[in-house]
Amino acid sequence: TLNVDQATTLDSTLDVTGDTSVSTFDSTGATSLATQGGVVNISKPGVMTTVKGTMNVDQAVTLDSTLDVTGDTSVSTLDSTGTTSLATGGGAVNIASNGAITTVKGTLNVDEAVTLDSTLDVTGDTSVSTLDSTGATSLATGGGAVNIASNGAVTTVKGTLNVDEAVTLDSTL
Repeated sequence: TLNVDQATTLDSTLDVTGDTSVSTFDSTGATSLATQGGVVNISKPGVMTTVKGTMNVDQAVTLDSTLDVTGDTSVSTLDSTGTTSLATGGGAVNIASNGAITTVKGTLNVDEAVTLDSTLDVTGDTSVSTLDSTGATSLATGGGAVNIASNGAVTTVKGTLNVDEAVTLDSTL
């Protein structure tokens, strides 16, 4: 047993094997822990661990609970399973940069109003239960049939109806 009551200076390397407990560890220069393998516990459960400076992780990271990020955050790839929330405390969420294509694979559900700063291009069959539009609204500009209502439903035009080309009535007028 070695008992040291005051400060100690080592002029060379200190190698420690087995389980080690240190209450305060001050180090200058590069410091390595468990270089031959083994788990490194920095603190105990329920106690905050703070990294002052940049933290670099060279391999995969597993979080057993939540990751809370504050401030502006940049992520090149975000893989997530389960429900993933962004900006839950408010704030804008930018998914891509200007001019980049953003693809949603799967169903996109929007719970509140949507504002489009430019055009909405829809390909394939489209069903709209209510279409509110201001300004000129074009349908099937590339060709194709436009069904305004289902068979037997009444279609009401409020205002002037202008038809630029021939009209075919399948029933009486």
